[in-house]
Amino acid sequence: MDPRCTQACEAVFLAAELRIAELSVSTAFLYPDQAFRGRCLLTLREHYTELFQLTPAVRTALMEDVSRIAEALFRALNPIKMNYDLLGNLVPHIHWHVIPRFREDGMYPKPTWAGQPAPITLAATERDALIARIRQDLR
Repeated sequence: MDPRCTQACEAVFLAAELRIAELSVSTAFLYPDQAFRGRCLLTLREHYTELFQLTPAVRTALMEDVSRIAEALFRALNPIKMNYDLLGNLVPHIHWHVIPRFREDGMYPKPTWAGQPAPITLAATERDALIARIRQDLR
């Protein structure tokens, strides 16, 4: 974690068992709550709070990382649509929520923030199998 990070930033650097991959400027994690199957968190390794603070090269690399994890999720899970959230109101460290959407998720086509589905924590074997599937499709 970047030494410039605050305590709030810890929330977007998830546990090692959730790590999918180290990408060019970010780390991809499987989100602990899998109410939206395949939801991932992509955390910029350096501490910045706004996209405009990034150099053009880092901003471009970050968008490539977002695209790579989204494509891997799409290949692995075959969703209807991919959703992308970059807010930073609670945790200002730049991080993307990359969320595959399915008719079966109970909220499609509404946005993910339109409701509060019951949290789902996968068993370790199921979590690890999902991470392996995503890694296999990561290019």
